[in-house]
Amino acid sequence: MLPHVCTACRVSHQQPAFHGRESVRVNFLITLFGSFGFSGFFPFAPATFASLVFAAVLLIPGGPVIATPIVFAWTIVASVPIATRMEKRFGRDASCIVIDEVVGMQTVFAGAVPSAGGVLLGFFIFRIFDILKPFPIRRSQNLPGGYGVVCDDFLAGIYARIALIVLSYFIPGIGVFF
Repeated sequence: MLPHVCTACRVSHQQPAFHGRESVRVNFLITLFGSFGFSGFFPFAPATFASLVFAAVLLIPGGPVIATPIVFAWTIVASVPIATRMEKRFGRDASCIVIDEVVGMQTVFAGAVPSAGGVLLGFFIFRIFDILKPFPIRRSQNLPGGYGVVCDDFLAGIYARIALIVLSYFIPGIGVFF
């Protein structure tokens, strides 16, 4: 079937889409979570901005709940289908899709007890691995759909977490990461 522009959401779909009240709500929720509270629509460097928002939330009272293992597990499970739906709506690995940055940052901080300096250091180390994409991170982007969107940030988060574990032995003031 040829793509057509949907009159309900003004997005080109491969197939006609159902657009009732429920679909509008679902699209809103998918976009809300997939763009991390719409931070993915920041006009420049939305992935870095979303990661910075995550780091800022970690520093406010009650904020560390976003990096608890249970929230992390929920995000991992939800992130692939959300990223897949976002790709269908906004394009392949569109810059507004930042739920993958949330997964990456959660990988860095889940269960950790970082200091403010540790949060800042974790943010920078995660962004470095996410941008440079050492092996096999770059290759993981070739996975289909939301898997390719999320997997590279998950791996960058693992690399950053390992780096922070090692650094915490030499700089204990950054917090506990193991």
